[in-house]
Amino acid sequence: MKLKTTEKGFTLIELVVALSIAAFVTAAASMTIITMMRLSPQTNNWAIALRQVQDAGYWISRDVLMADNITVGGTGNPMFLTLIQPQTQLPKKTIVYQFEDMSGGLKRLMRTDNTTAIMVAEYISLPDTSANYNSDNCTLTFTIKATSGNVLVIRQYEATQRVPAAPP
Repeated sequence: MKLKTTEKGFTLIELVVALSIAAFVTAAASMTIITMMRLSPQTNNWAIALRQVQDAGYWISRDVLMADNITVGGTGNPMFLTLIQPQTQLPKKTIVYQFEDMSGGLKRLMRTDNTTAIMVAEYISLPDTSANYNSDNCTLTFTIKATSGNVLVIRQYEATQRVPAAPP
């Protein structure tokens, strides 16, 4: 059989090459999807733990900035931090950070002021969460550790008072 020069089409070699390239691209895409599905829970746990640490750092730093008096620790339910903020009118605003129990030995960090209580962060690991106040330079250094799943995130923050208490 004689082919006419006007007939167009693919040769068998071209079809085999095109199919092998398509199979390679499909295999690479499916491997990428499988890998992302496996990493997704770990990435999700990391994002949750990081968000908790960042939220705690934000709220505590914000309140320390305006604090007149800072007390680390306290009595009662594990007290983490007590801040007293000056007000234009008395009484001064007292802000207390304390931990509440969660399942698995983790804690929830609560912020309570004169009128309201809000949850600041969850999944906090208490033994590695600490705060130290340096009255010489009016700086609070605190470390927050959060655990979600098998991922743990630790961040250290430093906050300086804008309005330190006047010496007696």
